[in-house]
Amino acid sequence: MAKAESKYVHPLGDKIRKYRTLKGFTQKELGEKCQLNESTIRNYELGNRYPDEVTLHTIADALGIDQHALADPDPTNVFGAIQILFDLEERYGLTPQFVNGEVHLVQRPLKEDAPLIDELNYLQMKQSLRLWNYIRKVCDDGNLLDEEYSEWKSLYPDYIETDKQFGYAEDPEIEKRIEEVSAEIEANKLDEGSDPKPSKRPRKTRL
Repeated sequence: MAKAESKYVHPLGDKIRKYRTLKGFTQKELGEKCQLNESTIRNYELGNRYPDEVTLHTIADALGIDQHALADPDPTNVFGAIQILFDLEERYGLTPQFVNGEVHLVQRPLKEDAPLIDELNYLQMKQSLRLWNYIRKVCDDGNLLDEEYSEWKSLYPDYIETDKQFGYAEDPEIEKRIEEVSAEIEANKLDEGSDPKPSKRPRKTRL
């Protein structure tokens, strides 16, 4: 039975298609290099099937890439964790930067011509990181026990009430822009005649 495809960051099929296209291979050509049928590659890319570990390595070798670039992201493995960070760079602009001998993750400016959905995701990530940074400082300052910090992370974002924000205040400019972009996205959906599904952040509710 095929393994359920990972939804973390992006599906395996999209990764295979991405690197196959970058290499200039057709599905048939990749299949031949892996001694697999063209239909098998197609089903992998569509998410209808999931290759076993040996086949996954064979595909990676045929594409000339490291197996960690295709495998399900594993944060317990250094190279798997780096692949996760690569994806975060691509999606949210997070990149490493050395500051006073220490590595920091910084969010690069969004491209001016970025699609609205990318801007919304970018802003929501920025807002989330801003809150996380604040709560982490509260913990580092000794005003939050490690157990309470772990609990806070388990509650985020659905069950974070005001008393769990420890005096944190949202950046009004980011909040305003998120509302503007969300409204514009919904307006575009209505113009296109699609079924509107509001792109809202999770509501804060009680346990």
